[in-house]
Amino acid sequence: MKNIKVKKIYRSKRRTIGLEVTSQGELIVRAPLVVPESKIFDFVNLKRTWILVKQKFIKERLKKVTNRKFVDGEEILFLGKAYRLKISNNDSIVLSEYLEFPRTYLKSPKKHLVEWYRISARNIISERCEYYSGKMGLKYNSIKINNAMKRLGSCGPRNSLNFSWLLMLLPQRVVDYVVVHELCHLEVKNHSDEFWNKVKTCLPNYLEQKKWLKINSSKLI
Repeated sequence: MKNIKVKKIYRSKRRTIGLEVTSQGELIVRAPLVVPESKIFDFVNLKRTWILVKQKFIKERLKKVTNRKFVDGEEILFLGKAYRLKISNNDSIVLSEYLEFPRTYLKSPKKHLVEWYRISARNIISERCEYYSGKMGLKYNSIKINNAMKRLGSCGPRNSLNFSWLLMLLPQRVVDYVVVHELCHLEVKNHSDEFWNKVKTCLPNYLEQKKWLKINSSKLI
């Protein structure tokens, strides 16, 4: 029987052993400080079926993404909606009934598409941050758009807000939830009841968006 490779074991004061299969299909284990390594691998072996199914799913997904072709009809996500790709003679990407993609970009299509997502994220997220911060009476120092693949948003120690361009794949209502979530961290740095009450005051239906994000974000990424 093939052994399951553990990429990294993180130890902390947690009480239980936790498993995570990353977006690249690698297995990360989080374990209590006092649990011997033999017990950790016994637990991994106990969960081997779940791990292998998860790794197979991710491997197939990565293969599909790697084989993506930038041709007419290919589907590209933007704010939760799938647009058909249409190769055009435009000088830049244009979003209409289709996502019109310049023929001159085909030498390095992924680079140009990601840059378009980043610019879109800067414009849309800046507008949403301004809107919700005014609504809640909060102030932030800066907004940065990054390439984070798992952490879609974060709030820095100096009240800087960081967001991944991957948010542009998600529906607008979910983007708004992530924005409000990070804005609330300007005042409450943890996930206490006080924090969630603050989120709820601004977004009464936030639980719907939180659940959607938990179920769908890994698929989109």
